[in-house]
Amino acid sequence: MTSRLPVILCGRTTAIGKPVSEALLPEYEVIHFFQTSEAIHAELPSLLAGGKPQAAASNDIGSHDYTRPARAVIFGRGYDMAEIDGFRKAAARHSSLPIAWVISDPAKIQSNGPPPPPGYANTVTDLVKSKLNEWKASGAGENAVLLY
Repeated sequence: MTSRLPVILCGRTTAIGKPVSEALLPEYEVIHFFQTSEAIHAELPSLLAGGKPQAAASNDIGSHDYTRPARAVIFGRGYDMAEIDGFRKAAARHSSLPIAWVISDPAKIQSNGPPPPPGYANTVTDLVKSKLNEWKASGAGENAVLLY
């Protein structure tokens, strides 16, 4: 695991997704950015199996390099645990490699809160990187749910 780890990023807005994707570099390469639950359900299993998405990307975030399967799926705070559990179940057993599911801690989510403050993308990226670094340091040999 010395090269960039390919990851999938799921977020509701490109305004947050783009800076998070860029800040994850150079250790982590966003290969695809999802914005809708429908797209995640339709495409995530294929991407985790090492395939390409059936539909053209709806944004310019990430490398769109599908030559290596994603090893982690990162969810922004716009997705709740029940929804993420549905994605995980739908994608179960599609990857031959262990996957890290990086999810915002539900206890830290404010419903209908104010918009994210300046620097939010960098703060979240630091938390996500820390969790992924711990997973990699443990050998990244098992599926994991990592709360940030």
